Amino acid sequence: MSDNGVRGAVLRVALLGPVRGWTGDRELELGAPMQRALFGLLALSPNRMVARSELITALWGEAAPASAEGSVHTYVAGLRRALEPNRTHRAPSTMLVNAGPGYLLRMEPEDLDVTRLNAHRERSRVLRGDGRREQAAAELDAALALFRGTPFDGLSCPYVEQERPRLAELRLLVIEERASLMLELGRHHDLAAELPALVREHPLWERLRGLLMITLYRCGRQADALEAYQEARRVLAEELAIEPSPELRRLHGKILRNDPELAAPQPARPTAETAGGPVPAQLPHDVPGFTGRAAEIAELDRFLDETSNSVLISAIDGAGGIGKTALAVHYAHRITDRFPDGQLYVNLRGFDPKLPPLMPVDALGSLLRGLGVPARQVPADLDDQAGMYRSMVAGKRILVVLDNAASTDQVRPLLPGSPSCAVIVTSRNRLSGLVARDGARRITLDVLSTEDSVRLMAGMLGDRRVAAEPQAVTELVRLCGHLPLALRIAGDRAATHPHLMMSDLAGDLSNERDRLDVLAPDDDESTAVRAVFSWSYHALKPDSARAFRLLGLHPGAEFSTTAAAALTGLPVPMTRRLLTDLTDRHLLGEVDRDRYRLHDLLRVYAAEEVEAGEDERDRSLAVQRMVDWYLYTASNADNGLRGQANDMPIGNPPRECAPLPFGGYLQALQWFDAENENLAALDRLAGETGQHLAAWRLGVVVWEYHRLRRDFDQLITYSRVSVTAARALRDPIGEALAQSCIAASSAHLGREAEVLATLKRMPPVEYGAEDTHREMSTLSNLAEAYRGIGMIGDALAHYRKALGLARIAGSRWHEGDLLRGLGETYLQLGELQHALDCCRSALTIFRQLGDLYAQNSVLQNLGGTLLALGRHDESVGSFADAVAIARRIGHPHAVDQGLQGLAAAKAEAS
Repeated sequence: MSDNGVRGAVLRVALLGPVRGWTGDRELELGAPMQRALFGLLALSPNRMVARSELITALWGEAAPASAEGSVHTYVAGLRRALEPNRTHRAPSTMLVNAGPGYLLRMEPEDLDVTRLNAHRERSRVLRGDGRREQAAAELDAALALFRGTPFDGLSCPYVEQERPRLAELRLLVIEERASLMLELGRHHDLAAELPALVREHPLWERLRGLLMITLYRCGRQADALEAYQEARRVLAEELAIEPSPELRRLHGKILRNDPELAAPQPARPTAETAGGPVPAQLPHDVPGFTGRAAEIAELDRFLDETSNSVLISAIDGAGGIGKTALAVHYAHRITDRFPDGQLYVNLRGFDPKLPPLMPVDALGSLLRGLGVPARQVPADLDDQAGMYRSMVAGKRILVVLDNAASTDQVRPLLPGSPSCAVIVTSRNRLSGLVARDGARRITLDVLSTEDSVRLMAGMLGDRRVAAEPQAVTELVRLCGHLPLALRIAGDRAATHPHLMMSDLAGDLSNERDRLDVLAPDDDESTAVRAVFSWSYHALKPDSARAFRLLGLHPGAEFSTTAAAALTGLPVPMTRRLLTDLTDRHLLGEVDRDRYRLHDLLRVYAAEEVEAGEDERDRSLAVQRMVDWYLYTASNADNGLRGQANDMPIGNPPRECAPLPFGGYLQALQWFDAENENLAALDRLAGETGQHLAAWRLGVVVWEYHRLRRDFDQLITYSRVSVTAARALRDPIGEALAQSCIAASSAHLGREAEVLATLKRMPPVEYGAEDTHREMSTLSNLAEAYRGIGMIGDALAHYRKALGLARIAGSRWHEGDLLRGLGETYLQLGELQHALDCCRSALTIFRQLGDLYAQNSVLQNLGGTLLALGRHDESVGSFADAVAIARRIGHPHAVDQGLQGLAAAKAEAS
């Protein structure tokens, strides 16, 4: 990993105490406190680039000194000497490397003590769930041993002050988990010697005090346990003016009345005879190689631990194939020892393709038979069944798994009445009534992370096969959409064909049209991804089904309610209701207010259904409505950025199109940021489907947004589509404008050869009086291109000619933009008075129009001009204003530029 005298020496880092590091057996000399703080910050993000601006903010906060960037360079150089003392001065570092605008520390994540701490906790949870409590406690002992004092001891800076309390709280959580385990193991006498000091150290941590109270009670010290509670009351009243939590008060009451629940656990499990009847064990087999869901399992553990006076109902919902049943069954197996009177399981068939949902009367009959009631003795009436069922489970510790529920009404009669029981329900629908009325705790499953997806593949195929093609496996899990069902089908296909390369399987999945065919087992069509999706789709009402399939025409995965309304041709309120229905049924994900995402595989399925369910005319009309809405909304947003209507109007929207209006610059910028990917996909779609006029117009209305975001590669992509569209429309002036956009963007990217090649491709055109605006825009772009490749005389000529046209046409925005460009060019030539005049005139125009990015650009030019003129204080003011605007519009590049100028101006002013 590194070359510091011992090639390949492993870097180890400790943050849970004083910040320390080792390569091999050699401890590093990490230097001054701020240098050690920088090292700790990089170690917290191993193998990830941390931008210099992020480092500066983390070390000094918003009020960073002008010398901060230089200090960071110095600290990095010092750390490199410590890490690789034998590295020659000119040789690049292999451990602390330059990465774009920042630095990256190469190390294995598990060689950071914070990572090892979390790994010990996770192993402890797994072991505890498997009933191996002694080993689980040993893992937590190892976790606590990693703490060697106060985290980041001796250091003080903004990010340390934020991280230190978090890591201190993490230590308390580990202590709490260990104490809870020791109580389960009956080691309360050991705890009695440890907990009092910890409680004195953290007097407001109520859960820790509760564990102390239980410990003292089990040691026969009831009076001391009650005194611990009274001490909690005094501390909370004095410090926070509040009473203890309901949980602590309930525990106090149980200690007062010697509640049997507080007795130390008895390991002996009752047999059928001692329990007075059969002990049902109906759970299906656990999923082999179950992977991931650590957060959800921890949440279920918390639900189980917190519930004491009512039936625990955990409702697990999510899309088809997301792994709801797998999680429910796996978790049920983990906690069987907590329900020694048995486990019941019923498949409610809520979305079975062949059989109707199970009626409550049939489900209750199944549960009663599982409890040992002979079939002939099961009552026929639902209420009688429910009464018998609740009577039989009263006072018993029974776990009930109700799988694949269709509705709350199907589930409610099956709920036991005894607080000693627990119920786990799974459904593709959000069982909101069960949450609202019956107190269910909801867990909604999402797709697996990339890491867990790869781990699942490794569990099916073996680590060696996955490690042999890591990039192909990563691409494979992406194409499976990280959906557990799809991953298992793909993994099974690879396991069945051991000579199949992962790259070949990923290639089979890369074609969207074939993807759902590939994700279909050869011998079980019912578990194919397409079949699983179809069960949810065919359960929809007609309006919701139409909305779902039309979403298959949307070019991007994420969309807004208003975009969906344009696609469906329905009013926004009605569309919102349909999208809510799809969300409740997990055919759609809600990512923000009025913003939704369609899972990749569901989008493929929707695209199939829209082909089958809508004729070509209806599909074409839907796409046209969508293109119009995006185009004219983008035009309104473009006008919002400029502070005036675009000089190249695209006409009025069709009567049925209702594009969004924008109240100002920031609102327009926010919309562009949210819809950037959709607009790019829509531009490709328009070009591919021959909608040439729409494609050319899209290139016009996104120009200013991409210029301010400095996304010149994307601008080139748009402009190339515009060139093709202009040629198809036989519009040489439009082609010339699009080619000039390519030239200007290439100049900003420093691609001189591409600029010259593009200029040669410019078609010869003759402009008429009606072409003033397009001529002006083309000249402006060419001026940018010439200036970018150093042809300053040509740049000035084009700027001046375009400026004259802008003033004739009365285009204030273009006048300001051209003055901005002239000011930059004059500054570059050293003609400072001309530069100053242009900058001031441009700034006046852009302040009138409200174009914030343009104001930022001009203020930076103005700051540079004033600095060159020796007017240092004025220069400081200009750069400070530029930085404030750049931060307001969320433009990191402009912020960095402004800060560099500000530092230079302050240095000259001092």
